[in-house]
Amino acid sequence: MPTELSALQDTSAKKQRRKALITVLIVSLGIHLLGGFGAAVWVVARYFNPPAAIFVAKKDPTRLAAQEREHKLDLASYEGLAPKPSFTDRIASTRPGKLALPDLPKVPMDQLIAIDPSTLINDQVTSVTGSSGFGTGGFGGDGSGGQGRGRGTGTPLKFPKMKFFGINDEARSVVIMIDVSDSMFTRTGDADGRTLVKHGKEQSFQAVRDEAIQLVQNLSVNARFGIVRWSGGAYSWKQELVAATDENKAAATQHIQNEVDMKTARPYGGRPGGTRHDYALEEAFKLKPEVIFMITDGNATAAQPGGGLTNIPAKDIWDAAAAGQKTLEHEARLHVIYYMTGKDKPEERAMLDTLAHRNGGRFKQMKAVGAK
Repeated sequence: MPTELSALQDTSAKKQRRKALITVLIVSLGIHLLGGFGAAVWVVARYFNPPAAIFVAKKDPTRLAAQEREHKLDLASYEGLAPKPSFTDRIASTRPGKLALPDLPKVPMDQLIAIDPSTLINDQVTSVTGSSGFGTGGFGGDGSGGQGRGRGTGTPLKFPKMKFFGINDEARSVVIMIDVSDSMFTRTGDADGRTLVKHGKEQSFQAVRDEAIQLVQNLSVNARFGIVRWSGGAYSWKQELVAATDENKAAATQHIQNEVDMKTARPYGGRPGGTRHDYALEEAFKLKPEVIFMITDGNATAAQPGGGLTNIPAKDIWDAAAAGQKTLEHEARLHVIYYMTGKDKPEERAMLDTLAHRNGGRFKQMKAVGAK
């Protein structure tokens, strides 16, 4: 009997273990099925529910910075001066061909400025590394090297020449600043009060336009330029400097002749008016030129809330130019013409003279055409 009871117990234990094993297998299989179903649902959900679109603003590859455009223009002008390649192998024919090639376009070579590559390389090397003693270099730059210091004495690079009211300079970029406040017209007989009595080329102010137009027309094609007029507000012809192409020169001439006039630079943006030299300097330095020509007939003034005008302190004008210079990689030269439409005022002359000399420029005083 004990043996039979033990056998029954072993059989029962085996059945229980079998049931337990089957239960574990069923549960495991169920878990895997549920996991696979969940994964399938997740994959399908991702397929039918794509991620939200993300917009990224990329830099326009067709828009080049002013310095890069200037470099490309200089490089193109230099490559244009290279001699044409010569070939020894020629194709000869005993009869005319069926195709006739068109004439090559004429390039205005007289407007290009020749660049001497040897001078360019010497100037750069000497200005950076110097020499063992007194060496050659460009622009009078000092460079340390060897046992001494090399001082540049070589020939500087040639830049486009420009002239405005007898002040000469050479640079690759220029801005012309023209004061169009009422006093530029009323004191010379172009206006009576606030009304113009002379127009266009009949005005004495035409002398200013003629000088500006001549400066623009004489620029070489590898120069860039801009125009700023001001009175109560300051207005730039273009938002950046443009190349001195024939097309741009013609457009600038039309702008100077037709739009640089009395009452064409009114205040805007809620800023107080007057004769705002500070606004004009701010606008000119935004264009980042190498040279600025500024012509005005006197002190800067600011409109008062209750009416009337008050002089802007000279220091504020000097500080406006200094702030503009800080935005440039290299300081611009600021030439100032004191265009006297009235009597010579020492305080006006001193303010404008100091403005020019603080910014590496020249100062010129002259009597306005038509001034009494």
